[in-house]
Amino acid sequence: MPDNIVTQDLVDNTELVSGWDWENKHVNQSYTVNGQSPAISINDIVESGTVLIAAGPADIASATRNSKGQALKGFRVVPIGLVENATIAMNKPLSRIFEIGSKLSYLIPGRTVGEIALARVLFDGPSLLKVIYQGEVLQDSYWGADDTKRVEFSSGGKSLGTPGGNFQKVQPIGSGNIAMNLASSFFEQPVGLAFYFRDHENDDVGQIYFEGCRVSTYNMGISANMNVLTESIRMEFVKCTPVTSGTDAITASLGDVRSAGGAGLPDLPIIGLIE
Repeated sequence: MPDNIVTQDLVDNTELVSGWDWENKHVNQSYTVNGQSPAISINDIVESGTVLIAAGPADIASATRNSKGQALKGFRVVPIGLVENATIAMNKPLSRIFEIGSKLSYLIPGRTVGEIALARVLFDGPSLLKVIYQGEVLQDSYWGADDTKRVEFSSGGKSLGTPGGNFQKVQPIGSGNIAMNLASSFFEQPVGLAFYFRDHENDDVGQIYFEGCRVSTYNMGISANMNVLTESIRMEFVKCTPVTSGTDAITASLGDVRSAGGAGLPDLPIIGLIE
């Protein structure tokens, strides 16, 4: 076996249900592995208040290199506040193939498709369609005689020559803090979303980064009896990437990649909240 492969031995010939006492114990208190019980305390529970959603660049490979192409240790993301609902869904269609002469079948996996839905309260600040681009947009401005907006994205763009940089021409996306013009080519630029998961002891459980997110649906409902206004978007993403915040202690285990990069394994990309 190559030296750069990390494995974790499974416990062979170990009966794990002899301590099962459903009236007095939780399941994780009923068995031991290598003499240790994987007990779960109430502080280990992850709930909505210990999850943070942040906006970032669409492409980690571009974000972890500077303008000279030199590799960086990580990149920054911008927290998104007042999110009331967030949904992550992934779908992998399966095709079942039968054969003549057998009662068995084969399952052939298809392409995985992922979606993210966010719902957020509207307030005097960047609206939902604007805030998700705060980690992707490097700078934006207007210049010249027309009213066309120029935007420089973190994941690259077409250079217009003036006043310098890689700017793209886009139609205005809204007025002030309100952005609703989904028809603008501005929203054809993908973004990235980071999800931080911690427990009640503020211990890192893990972080997931979604690359290449593009908005497919925008909704806002207004009713006379509404105390607050909410807006929601639905996005599809290209890639789901494990990342590290640089403070977590992800150890080698089955199916995981070590964040320390030891034993010949690569480091995970490091993300940090913007100051």
